[in-house]
Amino acid sequence: MQKIRFSAQVGFHETLQKRVHQYFAASKLPRTGDWRMFLKAGICLTWLATSYVLLVFFATSLITSILTAFALAQGFILVSCNIMHDGAHESFSKSKKINWLMGCTLDFIGGSQMLWRQKHNLLHHTYTNINALDSDLHKSGMLRLHPEQQWWPWYRFQHIYAFPLYSFLSLSWVTFSDFRKFFSGRIGPYKLRKYTALDVSLFFLTKLFYGGYALVLPLFFHPFLHVLIAFVAVHLIFGLTLSIVFQLAHALESTTFPTPDPHTGTIKNEWAIHEVETTANFAPRNTLLTWYVGGLNFQIEHHLFTKICHMHYPAISTIVRETCQEFSLPYVCYPTFGSAIAGHYRFLKTMGRRPADAGGPL
Repeated sequence: MQKIRFSAQVGFHETLQKRVHQYFAASKLPRTGDWRMFLKAGICLTWLATSYVLLVFFATSLITSILTAFALAQGFILVSCNIMHDGAHESFSKSKKINWLMGCTLDFIGGSQMLWRQKHNLLHHTYTNINALDSDLHKSGMLRLHPEQQWWPWYRFQHIYAFPLYSFLSLSWVTFSDFRKFFSGRIGPYKLRKYTALDVSLFFLTKLFYGGYALVLPLFFHPFLHVLIAFVAVHLIFGLTLSIVFQLAHALESTTFPTPDPHTGTIKNEWAIHEVETTANFAPRNTLLTWYVGGLNFQIEHHLFTKICHMHYPAISTIVRETCQEFSLPYVCYPTFGSAIAGHYRFLKTMGRRPADAGGPL
C-alpha cells in the first residue's frame, strides 16, 4: 500500500483547532457527549428492542408485520448513526470503555466494530476520495464513483440502478463481506492489524448471536418464508438509508477527487483542506434529520473533528464555515436533503458517461 503524505501547511488546520478549542473553553462543554447522549442512546435502544419484540412476538397480520419491520429497521439506523458511530470514533464519552461498548452495538446488529474502525476511521477518514485507499469508493465494479476508475458500458445506467444497489449494504455485512475481510486480513490493499483473542471471539460470538435473534428465534413463532422476507426487508431499508447518508457526504458534483503523485504518494495540500474539499454537508437547518442521522449531515465538521460528539456539530459549523471563508476555501453545503440527493444523482450520471480516454469495450 502506497503511503500518502499531505505536504502543504498553510495554517488552516491550526487556526481552526484553536478556534474550536476556544469555543469549548468558553462554553465549558465537554468535547464528547454528556447526559444528553446517554438519554438519546436509551431512546434509540428502547426503540430497537420494542420494535423487535413487537415484530417477533406480537405481529400477527401483514399490516402489523410491515409496520414493525419498518420500525425495526429504523431502530438499526438510529443505533448505528447515533450510538455506534460516535462510540467507534471515541466521541460518545470520555471513557474509552464506554466508547468501545457503544461501538460494539454495531456487532449486535450484524456488523463488526473491529473492521469498521479500520475501514471507516482509518482508510476513509484519512484518505477521503483518494481512489487507491478510500474503500468507500469501491463497489465491486458495479458503480463508478471516481474519475480514475475504469469505465464500463453498464455505468451509463448507474444513476438508475445505484439506489436499489445501495440497499444491499448491510446484507453484505452479515452474509459475506465481513467474513471475506476477516479471513483475508485485508481491505483492498490495506493489511488489517493482527487480531487479538478478543477480536476473534467477539467477531464470531456476535455473528452467532445476531443470527440467533434475527433468524433462529423468530422461526419458533413464524413460517420460514415470513422470517426471511422480514429479515431481508429490514436490511434493505437499513442499507439504503446508511448508503445514502454516506454517499451524500462525498460522492457529489461539488466535491473533489484528488490524485496523489504516483511516485511519491504526495498530495500537495493540507490534510484539513483536503477533507473540506472532498466533503459536503446537507440540510443543516433540518433539526429532525440532524437528530435522526446523528449529525452526519454535518460531514465537514465530522471529518475535521472526529472525536467531537455529533451533538456539537451545528454549533461549531459556524466556526468552520467562517474559517473556510477566511482561507478562501469552499464550504459545500446543500440546503436540503432533496438538493443533496439531486446532486448525487447528477454525479452518478456524470461518472456514468464514457470518458474520451476510457478503457473497456464501447
